[in-house]
Amino acid sequence: MLISGVDDGFFPLSYKGGKGKSPLVVTLFEDLAFKDVNLGFITVDGSDAKEAFCKINWGVTTIFDGVTFAGFNYIIPDKNYIIFYGYRPNVAKVKLALDKHFHDDREEKIISILERLVRIESRWGPVYLYTDLDLTLARNLIDKYQVISKYPEPIRYAHVIGKALGHWHARC
Repeated sequence: MLISGVDDGFFPLSYKGGKGKSPLVVTLFEDLAFKDVNLGFITVDGSDAKEAFCKINWGVTTIFDGVTFAGFNYIIPDKNYIIFYGYRPNVAKVKLALDKHFHDDREEKIISILERLVRIESRWGPVYLYTDLDLTLARNLIDKYQVISKYPEPIRYAHVIGKALGHWHARC
């Protein structure tokens, strides 16, 4: 079974408010074997993450490291997805930040996902998911890919690649 993972990368605080780009990384795994990676760039606090993701994804079941990327850019996936959180986000703080900085529909979309996260017990402790998959299947996928931490390998790899690429990009 093919699984992909999505995470963003490092960006300097000076990029906030749409002043710079951050990497968006999509990894591809077949069982526990890393197969490929696709990269794109998204505007920090922009609204182009879903469009960028659609250009670089493989159309397989995807684990997202949250719903927001590069600040408050966001992806609301269409199908075959797991939105993963290793901890329960503080919805009140997220809402406060969104109210302060944005005047569009992103607050409604992001908060609606955060309020519907489901806590599951995984081999590494409690995690929080929002998914369109059967919850038992989602739990089994998370458990299968939790090899060295509570973060499944597809998003852990995307995080490591994104962080390195983001630091490189910020220096160029």
